[in-house]
Order: sequence, then structure tokens, then C-alpha cells
Amino acid sequence: MEKIVLKAKNREELDNMVKRSLTLGEDEEFRITVLKEPKKILFFNVNGEYEIEIVKKGEKRENPKVKPAENRTGSGKNEVKSENRKNEFRNSGNNHKENRKNDGKNPKENVKQGRKNWNGQNTENKEKHQKNERLNNENTRVQKEENKKVEVEAENSDDPNFGRIRSFMKEFIVNSKLSLKIVNISKEGERYVVNVDGKDIRYLIGEKGSALNAIEYLLTSVKTLKNIKVVIDSNNYKDKREEALRDLARKKGKKVLDSGRNVKLNPMSARERKIIHEEISFIKGLKTESVGEEPKRYLVIKRIKD
Repeated sequence: MEKIVLKAKNREELDNMVKRSLTLGEDEEFRITVLKEPKKILFFNVNGEYEIEIVKKGEKRENPKVKPAENRTGSGKNEVKSENRKNEFRNSGNNHKENRKNDGKNPKENVKQGRKNWNGQNTENKEKHQKNERLNNENTRVQKEENKKVEVEAENSDDPNFGRIRSFMKEFIVNSKLSLKIVNISKEGERYVVNVDGKDIRYLIGEKGSALNAIEYLLTSVKTLKNIKVVIDSNNYKDKREEALRDLARKKGKKVLDSGRNVKLNPMSARERKIIHEEISFIKGLKTESVGEEPKRYLVIKRIKD
């Protein structure tokens, strides 16, 4: 029997792949076993995995092998019990002989053995103590972080926008079925920064922050958050992204100055375009121009004609 593993977004795509890749004989058919279900997370599709098995028509699936001990008759079980009793009797006799040998040992050897046992127990106790100490330190660290969160929330308890933002983000995380958590919410000037972290943070950020920008754009249309500027961040991703954009602007600007040709950049959010605009303004002889409409609005870096 031949087996292959295919990846597909859904069953329809899988069937098309099977038809294209398999050639079956008249007496053959294929069976599909789902190894991993496909998922859709926000804007991303995670392919499922399927095992395709080619078998003869009418052939039954193999049943899992049953352990021989489970199929034995009552008499067989009695034989096993009898054998176990014999083994127990032999072991008890051997243990008794071993104990008598140990009793006849030289007292010095017994003292050495006692020291070994004491040292072993002492080492084990040290390891347990170190483990408990590490756990206590970890618990203390977690508690300090929780206390900091409480302090931040207490300071901002008079601002109702914190509660609205937290409520919306909690609902969003639950509905998205992503493994995420809100680290904290802070206010920087006129904007509110929501720090999020978790195992699935890469899905929230997306390629070059595309998913993050899309979510922030959607937040502007939420009724309860109207006229509130909300920024979502994770592990200072926005600062790192800003530095990368400024570096990109400098490189592309140099290219325009050297070649004299305009350079078109990929579509960006308003915030990212502003960063490029600002960085190019520091370079003499260059300017930027925004082209297109949201969400595909992009920048063109041009050389200023003398």
C-alpha cells in the first residue's frame, strides 16, 4: 500500500490535488486520514495535513493489534498469577540471602555504605532546595509584574478610555482564538498604547506589521473607540520597525541621488509614510510624494530639480 502526505487549505483543494497527482488502477481506491485540521487565524490560512493511502477496492482497514495478554482465557490468567507467585517467592528468598550477606559485612564497609547513603541524600536535598529557591524567585518576579500592572491601572482609573480599550481587546483576543495576553495599557501624549504578548504574537503582527496596521485601521471604525487614537505594540516592535524604515529611507534616498531616478516604495500605513517623509526631509536634494488611496497608498522618492 502506497501512502503520501499532502497539505491543503480545505477538502475541495485536497480533492483537486489528489486528482492531479494520483493515477489509480481499476481495482484501486484511495482513503484520506486527517493528520492536522486546517485553520484560519485572522488574515492567515494554516494548511491542514492529510495522509492519502492507496488500497485495493473493498479492502478493510487494519484493526490495531491487541496485546496477547488481553485475549487470554481465564485459565491463561490463572497461569500468569501462578507464575507471578513463584517469582515473588524466588525474589523474597534472594532478598533474604542478600540481607544475610550484608549483615556479615565488615563494620568499616557498613560505615562507608552509610556515608555514601548520607552523601546521596544530602545532594538530593540540595537539589530540592535549589529548585524551590528558583520557583520562589520566579513567583516573586511574576508578583512584581502583577503589582506594576495594578499600579498602572490604579493611576489611570479615572480615565474611562482605559476600560473601553481593555474590554474591546479582551473580546478581540477571545474571538480570534489566538494565544495572546494584554501586558499593559499606557497613555503617551494623546494616544493609548496597548502592549500585547503571547505564543501567537506573530499572527497579530503579520509580515512587516501588515496585520498590526490593519487591526489599528479597524479600531478607528469601532463606535466605542471613536476619536481615540489606539496603538498596538509588542516587545517594542514599533520602535524596531521605525528604525528599519528610517534605514530604508536613507538607503533608497542615496540610490535616488546616485542614479537620478525616482524610487517607488511599497504601500504603507499613514504612520509609516510619515516616518519616511520625515527621514527624507533631512536629506538635501530629495522629496517624497504620496500616491494612490488607502490602504494601498505608497510613497515615491524624487530628486528635487535645480
